[in-house]
Amino acid sequence: MIALYIFILVVLIVLWLCAKISKPSLPQVETGYSRVFLAPAVQIYTWWDKIFSRGLNGRGRTAASGMRDRKLQNNLQTLYPGDAPDRRIAAYRIEIISTAMLIMGVGAVICLAVSWMALDQHILQDGDVIYRNTYGGMNVDADLSAGIAVDDSFREIPLQISVPAQVYSYEQADELYKEMSDKADDLILGDNDRPDHIIYPLIFPRSVEGYPFSISWESSDYELLDYDGIVHNEELTEPRMVTVTGDCSYRKDHWYIVRDLQICPRELTPEAAMAEELEEAISDADRASESSDRMTLPPAISFGEIIWSEEIDDISPMMLMGVIIIMVMLIPFKESEVNSRIKKRSRDLLIDYPAFVSQLTLYMGAGMSVRNCLIRLGHKAGGTEMKERTYLDRELLITAHELEVGISESEAIEHFAKRCGTREYMRFGALLIQNMKKGSTNLIAMLKEESEDAFSLRKNEARKLGEEASTKLLLPMVMMLTVVMIIIMVPAYMSFSS
Repeated sequence: MIALYIFILVVLIVLWLCAKISKPSLPQVETGYSRVFLAPAVQIYTWWDKIFSRGLNGRGRTAASGMRDRKLQNNLQTLYPGDAPDRRIAAYRIEIISTAMLIMGVGAVICLAVSWMALDQHILQDGDVIYRNTYGGMNVDADLSAGIAVDDSFREIPLQISVPAQVYSYEQADELYKEMSDKADDLILGDNDRPDHIIYPLIFPRSVEGYPFSISWESSDYELLDYDGIVHNEELTEPRMVTVTGDCSYRKDHWYIVRDLQICPRELTPEAAMAEELEEAISDADRASESSDRMTLPPAISFGEIIWSEEIDDISPMMLMGVIIIMVMLIPFKESEVNSRIKKRSRDLLIDYPAFVSQLTLYMGAGMSVRNCLIRLGHKAGGTEMKERTYLDRELLITAHELEVGISESEAIEHFAKRCGTREYMRFGALLIQNMKKGSTNLIAMLKEESEDAFSLRKNEARKLGEEASTKLLLPMVMMLTVVMIIIMVPAYMSFSS
């Protein structure tokens, strides 16, 4: 599997380098995280379009996939009415390819790291061998499955096996004790030069690497040498002898290391002397400024001047890991995103529908024609800022431009109704087109009736949105209730426990 992960990363790097060399024109995408592999995504989409789409000419496409593509193209054209359909669907697919390459790259890196770490986790070797840990190691725990063929049937029995580490015989342990005993002085002396001149702390190891013994130490004089090797020679004026005994136990057997040590009066190393003088200087500075709002550290000691610096904990690497995890978790579902935007557009158009019909009825009641009404509403929509335009404003602006360039009223209204795509606008367009073709004197009355029905529909939609909002508030309310219950119950439980 490691070879597969490396192969994926190599392919992505090669595609990225090829795209950098060819420098294709990049489309405008809405998400920023997909721009990393945007250039190779353009290259892949170009290759795919040349090899498959134009080569097969659609012969290999099924009816379901063609219908899905047409639906997606219609949705994108609905969301971006001013863009060419082919260019918009190409940008959409390029963004999907770029996001997929980003996810594949991050996933391959993570899988490579996990697979690399998992190489050393195999316990069963050669099919039926479990290697023990070396002497003094931990038990080897394995979750196995034993397959047994019984009377033309094969049964698997799950087992959990714990294999202890190797153990030494008494003779082997005795040889190891002798070897370790010869090294005892090097083990326990620490910074001291020899056993008859002990001035620095000793090292009393509880175990020695490479030896299976557990060691417990005892001192003949704990006032001079305690159980963890600290030497108390601050007030010592002449050398004194101390006997140290180490009890080396392995399984049920014991061996003893006995050493006579001479504790000498205290001698400070240059580093220890500097540290002691520095601590004393800081204490003096603290006492001198204890009534002030600040403490100035000493600028120098007898050894020389002091340059103070501060060690700051940098958590930016952890934050970087958090950013990477968040990027991996933000996997976009582009088609569902487009569908949700289509639903939001339909809902916004439905909310704006009553006001639109009312304005049109008002203008026509004042004597304006349908053509002039649509042009006026389109110019009014075009006078607003781009960010403040609603979906209805965009469609009216396009309709006004169509009428101004010479498209007939019936065709412009039909295009407007199809672009809106909702049942209400389709009914509205059919009403106007029917009036133009057959003529009717009750058009204003019919529009007023349509406006009343639209306001009723908007009330129902507002009621539906309110019910959805109350449902969405249910989860935060449950979470707040849980927090309140914890705040109440934890102190009560603690009081009962005490």
